[in-house]
Amino acid sequence: MKAEIFDPRTDPEPEYWGKLRATAGLRADWAWEVLAAQAWGARSAQLITVLFDGTTPKAVVNAAWLGAPLHRFSFTGATSRPWVGAVHVRGPGSGAVPGWWLADDVPITALTETYARAMRRELGPGCLALVLRQVTADQAAQAGRLKVVRPTERIWTFPVHEWSDPEAWLMKLSRSRRSNLRGIFRRVRENDGLEIRIETGTTTLDEVRVIEAMRWNDDKYGGKLIPRVRVLSGYLRALVAQPDVHSTSYIDRATGDLIAFGTALDHPTVPIIRSWTQRPASEGGAKYLYFYHLSKQVEWAIANGKRFVELGKGKSEEKKSLGAFPSDQAALAVPIRPW
Repeated sequence: MKAEIFDPRTDPEPEYWGKLRATAGLRADWAWEVLAAQAWGARSAQLITVLFDGTTPKAVVNAAWLGAPLHRFSFTGATSRPWVGAVHVRGPGSGAVPGWWLADDVPITALTETYARAMRRELGPGCLALVLRQVTADQAAQAGRLKVVRPTERIWTFPVHEWSDPEAWLMKLSRSRRSNLRGIFRRVRENDGLEIRIETGTTTLDEVRVIEAMRWNDDKYGGKLIPRVRVLSGYLRALVAQPDVHSTSYIDRATGDLIAFGTALDHPTVPIIRSWTQRPASEGGAKYLYFYHLSKQVEWAIANGKRFVELGKGKSEEKKSLGAFPSDQAALAVPIRPW
């Protein structure tokens, strides 16, 4: 296989990219303008690689080139590269989804061998290892002997294809959760002071206000050694403008304040609940909106014939109580051979 390697900050979108996205089922976060905006706001170089068999794309990979020197508080420059480190493969803008697509006839070793060697040729001898996030047990077993595998937080998924309508879903839940949700639906329905604004492919979103709201969620997960990278307005603006992105804003009609916000990335069979943030209860927030929001995603997915809805990591008990099931995931690290 031959490899084409791109830096979305400086390289134009390949002419075949739209067709490749459609073939691979890559969601809105793989749109080239979204990849470029995300890469400009990163602390490390973000590279896109396409592997070809002849003229046919057989794999696509998103990865960060992590290493020393480390950018703790600043973005990486357009020509800045670490001198030693590892290639970290993860979903663009999110570590909760795989950062690659492989054609059905391509094994995982295309990444651990062909792709890894291509990255070493591109980045130099300081490129010592490859790390893949969200690897399944079967994929890890196929990756050869010299490797390190560590479990990561499980991913949660709604099996919406099992439910004929929202009522069928509710009847699968415990009596207490079902009663709780019915109460939430009634509470929202009767709240004249709450505006729920659902937009698809919007170019009018006040992204600055949304980003300010995202700090409520980000502050819970920020690290001390390396602070969490904030979402940039350019990235959010590019993402929500995609025709397959649904944005939901919960607004206090009296004050105009944003109470909560969420995005979902559409897909023919498996959409993803990409982000959720809500005002803390101490500042006038409403915790029940989280359950209302997920419930509405279930209703939408059933109505549109989806098979699953991916929910990402975290909030395990809440997601389990709503009928989601977990999938084990792991991080896989392999050394990159110098030949």
